Amino acid sequence: MEINFQNLDGIIKNNIHYYIIKVFFEDTDAGQIVYHTNYLKYFERARTSLLNLLKIDQINLKKNHDIILVVRKADVKWFKPAILNDTLLVETCLKYAKNSSITIEQLAYRYCDMNKTKELLVSGIIQIVAMSSSFKVRRINKVLKNPFFQNNSQ
Repeated sequence: MEINFQNLDGIIKNNIHYYIIKVFFEDTDAGQIVYHTNYLKYFERARTSLLNLLKIDQINLKKNHDIILVVRKADVKWFKPAILNDTLLVETCLKYAKNSSITIEQLAYRYCDMNKTKELLVSGIIQIVAMSSSFKVRRINKVLKNPFFQNNSQ
């Protein structure tokens, strides 16, 4: 048996990153509704997977360049809850990028594979800032050279 692990980080199409998450029992409360804070975890997983697809190694950034990518600001809106066994689709796209920060939009949808529909559950505008291990703002020109971060950049 051959197992294909190539899509674990999702896919990028037309400068949008698509990442699938399955809701498990551990993600939910007694009513089988996803805890509101878990969407921040889902968004983080999608961002990390995006960087993996772009071959931007966060361990290498820290070790060789003393750059850590951290969330500075998150503006999140919850519209509807996800429930146990839902399949979620997280879409990530660039809003804008600057010398030391990247602002992205992340949308979490309930996805139905059978009829290829999606229902918006949560939206977020997330600002990521590059910092040194001593918490000083750092430039991230190397990261910003990637074409994904040049679309719409200011």
